[in-house]
Amino acid sequence: MKRLMHMFRRNDIIVRIYLSFVVVLALTVTLIGVIFLKLYENNYMRSYTETLSRQGEVIAKRVGKLARKEKMDRFSKYAADIDELQRADEIDVWIVSNDKASRPLTENYTNADTASLTDEMYDVLEQAFQGEKAYNSNFDKIYGMVILRIAIPVYIDKASGEVAGAVMMVSMLDRQKMGVRQGKYLLTLSAAMALLISYIIALGASKYLSRPLARIRKDILRLVDGDYSEQHIVRRDTQMGQLESALDELAGRLRQINEERDNLDRVRQDFFANVSHELRTPITVLRGYSESLADGVVSGKQQEQEYYQRMVQECQGMERLVGDLFILSKMQNPEFQIEKEPVSLIQIFSDVVRHGHVLGQDKKIQFQVEMPENEPCLILGDYDRLRQMFLIIVDNAVKFSDENGVIEISMERQQEKDWVRLWIQIRDYGIGISEEQLPCIFEKFYTSKLRQNQNGTGLGLMIAKQIALRHGGDISVESQPGEGTTFYFSFTECSVEDAEAL
Repeated sequence: MKRLMHMFRRNDIIVRIYLSFVVVLALTVTLIGVIFLKLYENNYMRSYTETLSRQGEVIAKRVGKLARKEKMDRFSKYAADIDELQRADEIDVWIVSNDKASRPLTENYTNADTASLTDEMYDVLEQAFQGEKAYNSNFDKIYGMVILRIAIPVYIDKASGEVAGAVMMVSMLDRQKMGVRQGKYLLTLSAAMALLISYIIALGASKYLSRPLARIRKDILRLVDGDYSEQHIVRRDTQMGQLESALDELAGRLRQINEERDNLDRVRQDFFANVSHELRTPITVLRGYSESLADGVVSGKQQEQEYYQRMVQECQGMERLVGDLFILSKMQNPEFQIEKEPVSLIQIFSDVVRHGHVLGQDKKIQFQVEMPENEPCLILGDYDRLRQMFLIIVDNAVKFSDENGVIEISMERQQEKDWVRLWIQIRDYGIGISEEQLPCIFEKFYTSKLRQNQNGTGLGLMIAKQIALRHGGDISVESQPGEGTTFYFSFTECSVEDAEAL
C-alpha cells in the first residue's frame, strides 16, 4: 500500500490527468446513458402504443365490416384469430357494444359487456363511443398492475357517423417494461464496458500527455545542476515549444547572472586584495617608525621630527584612500541621490584653474583657458562634485607634465536638435599613457608605476567617471606616449528658463 501511495505521489501529474479523463468520461457516459435510456423508454412506450393502436384500428374496421354484412361465421373465425393474437402478444382485446347507439353491435360480435368494466376502462370507452380514438394508462384493480388501454370506435354504417361499439386493446405494461428493463440492462452493460475500455485508453493518453512535462522537469533539473546550455527546440510555435523557449530564455538569464556573479566575486576579491595592499604598506611604515621611537633608537631632535613627519604623511595617505573609497561607494550606490541645481561650468573652471595654479606652482605650469563668452554654460549638477571631478583630471595633468609645461582647458557649445551639448577638453603635454595602459585607467586601484604617481590611490579617475555618469555626461581619453593626454567631457546644457523654473 505504501509503495502504491509513493508511486501516486511520484507520478501525481499522470494521476491527475488520468483522473480528469476518468471523471470526464464517467460523467459523459452517465449523462449520455441517462438521456438515452429516458429517450429509449419514452420512444419504446410510444412505439408500442402506436403499434397497439394500429392493431386495434384493423380489428375495429374488420368487426364493423363483418357486423354490417352480418357474417357471423366469418366473425367466429376472426375471433379465433384475435384469440391467437392475445396469446402471442399477451394482450386482451375486448369488443364492446355501444348500448346508446340506434344500431349497436349485437352480442354475436362482442366478447364483453360494459357491466364488467372498471371505471378506468369505461372512461376510455366513453371517448371511443364519441367517435374518438382514446387511451389511458394507470393501475387496474382487476389486473393488479399498471394497464395500457386503447379504445377505437367501431362503425357499422360509417356514413351515418354513429358508433356501434368499440374495440379496446388492453396491455399489461409491467410485462412490457420487462423488455425496457432488459434494454436498460444491455445499455448499462455496454456503457460499463465502454468506460472500462476508455479508462485503459485514458491511462495511455495521460502518459502520452505527461511526456512533455517529464521533459520540462528534466530541463529544470538541468538548470538546478547549473547546466545553462541552450537546448534544441523543434517546434517553437506550439505551447510546449513556447514553454521550452521560456526555459531556454531563463537559462540564458541565469547564465548571464552567473557570469556577473563570478565577475562580482572577482572584483570583490580584487578590491579587498587592493585595499589590503594599499593599507598594509603605510601601516607597516607607521609600525616601524612607532617601534623605533618607542625603543629609543632614534637619536636627536631632528631625526625624531623627521620620523613624526613621515608618520603624518602616511596617515594622510590612508585618510585620502579611505575618503576616496567612501566617495566611490556613494557614487556607485544606485540609491544615492545627488542634489542637483543649475551650476555654471564657467564658474567651476575659474575655481579649478585657480587651484591648478597652486598645484603647478613648483613646476611653473601655465594654464591656457578658452571658454564661450557671454554664456553661463549651465548644467544641472552638484557644484562640489563637478569641481572634484575636474580637479582630479587637472591634478593628474600637473603631476605628469614637465617643468614649464602647458595645460589647455577649452569648452565649446554645440546645438543638437532641441538641446545644446557642452564639449570640454583638458589637455596636457606630459609623458602620456601607453596603448596597453589606456583601457585600464578608469579601473579601481589602477596606478601607473611612474614616480609621479607614487602617492596615488588608483581611485581618482574611477571617481571622476562615476561623477560624470551621475550628471548624465560622458568622459573619454586619448593619449600618445611622449606627446601628452587629452580628457574629453560632454554634458547637456540647462537653459536659463529651465534654471529659473527650478
